[in-house]
Amino acid sequence: MTATLTDPWIERQITAGRLAPGARGMSRTEAADQHNAANALTPTDHDYLYSPGQAQRAALAALSMVGFDLPSGTRIVLTDRVAGQCGNAYRANLGQIEAAVEEHRLATGEAISADALLNALPWD
Repeated sequence: MTATLTDPWIERQITAGRLAPGARGMSRTEAADQHNAANALTPTDHDYLYSPGQAQRAALAALSMVGFDLPSGTRIVLTDRVAGQCGNAYRANLGQIEAAVEEHRLATGEAISADALLNALPWD
């Protein structure tokens, strides 16, 4: 008998109806990319699906546009408390992410849905 390991993030997406059961066995990035391609979603769409790693990279890039030059590998978490560095994490409030996404659009011309990014980031 072989044991099948399941990814909790993929299981949550399947339960929520965002991914089909066939996503089991895929990487998080592959599953998110397949979902986005199948639904013709781009990062500008509010229901765009970021994998956790993609969301972290997008948040770091956006925050750098508003002067938060955080080391790569810093984990971005949302908070309704005081924002700031906390160990290897950076606690960001909703307004910071929204402003960073808008500044990213103004600086690069690349639009990112703040809603999609906020839905993908973990809460503290």
